[in-house]
Amino acid sequence: MTPIYPDLKNKNVLVTGGSKGIGFAIASAFAAQGCALRLVARDSVSLEQAHQKIQKEYGVEVKSMAVNLSNDANIDQLAPFLQDADILINSAGAMGRGNLQEINPEKFRDAWEGKVMSTIFLTRRIYPLMKQRPDGGAIVNIIGIAADRLNFKSIGTTTANAALVAFTKAMGSESTNDNIRINGINPGLIRTPRTEVLINPTSDADRKAYENLMKNLPYGRMGEASEIANLAVFLASNQASYISGDVITVDGGSRYRY
Repeated sequence: MTPIYPDLKNKNVLVTGGSKGIGFAIASAFAAQGCALRLVARDSVSLEQAHQKIQKEYGVEVKSMAVNLSNDANIDQLAPFLQDADILINSAGAMGRGNLQEINPEKFRDAWEGKVMSTIFLTRRIYPLMKQRPDGGAIVNIIGIAADRLNFKSIGTTTANAALVAFTKAMGSESTNDNIRINGINPGLIRTPRTEVLINPTSDADRKAYENLMKNLPYGRMGEASEIANLAVFLASNQASYISGDVITVDGGSRYRY
């Protein structure tokens, strides 16, 4: 059963990366609370599908805009969404795998802009607007487990996530002065379309790797996107009124298992 937070009803929630996976689950969870949604993603097709699905299921107001946030200039297009957003969920972007010698510099910079810089500059743009609102605002950054469990084999992800953890903690420690709470979530291995290759291995080697992975995961399973979404909704609600500058890891404790 979805927890009910009466203070969230009719709030405007801007979700980046809201068309798939964790972002879509978060958008759906806020819609279940009666929030109006502003969805942003770069893939217009999947974005329209998410838009229609949420609107049909929850009957809330949904507006969407296909924007590539790896280009800082495109943030200007979001001005209409930023004006009335009570809550910002930064869930866009992903860094590719590879060690320092394997990463492609061009793709690395594009991914860095889409994940790290979009979070920083969207926060920068919306902050003064939230500051003027009577009820302030809440920002939740969806980051990732590689900020806790550093991984040289995925150096881009580790570096980007660590940067966003530092940004979230630094901003959230002072934002309460302006009645804005800023927190983050570090999801562990979550069942999403991106992890489909693990869920449905196509070779004996992949199948064996999947079986070994499952043996060492808490409860013998990946986390669910809804489990991240429930925490995001809580952090944006008044129930978390004294929580700011924190980053909560949701991985069932897997980062401590060897």
